[in-house]
Amino acid sequence: MSDRPRPQVFPLSERNAKPNNPTASSVRVITPEATGQSRLYAGAFWSQPGSAGGWAFVGDDPAEGTISEGIPHLGDHDEVYLCLRGRCRIEWDGGTFEFGANDIVHFPAGYTYRSWTIGDEPLHVFWVMSPAPGWMAPLKDREEARGG
Repeated sequence: MSDRPRPQVFPLSERNAKPNNPTASSVRVITPEATGQSRLYAGAFWSQPGSAGGWAFVGDDPAEGTISEGIPHLGDHDEVYLCLRGRCRIEWDGGTFEFGANDIVHFPAGYTYRSWTIGDEPLHVFWVMSPAPGWMAPLKDREEARGG
């Protein structure tokens, strides 16, 4: 029998999302721990209207592995979003854009982004990152997210 990873099904309904903050939750599904590989990292997030987020995919980032100004600095990674529901506005050093349900967005390495859930509907996104980061911002339990 081979030691290499095998195809797997990861039912999202069996995963418990944890808060990133009081208005957003995430679940991390395809991780090195879950699959035995480090080329991909994937999950989903849900954000309420008005929720803000962001991330930095900058190579040789001196803040890599930390949260600076509310943004996790992950280093040199590409990310892809598949928006399942809602709308989002992105600001980055090259401008702004919006996306919504049924849009696929590519976030290339080398930039810092900020995001806002816009409109009245919650945002639901499936995301994939490559390669898998060595560090991710810790998710909180519900009490920590409420500030308790």
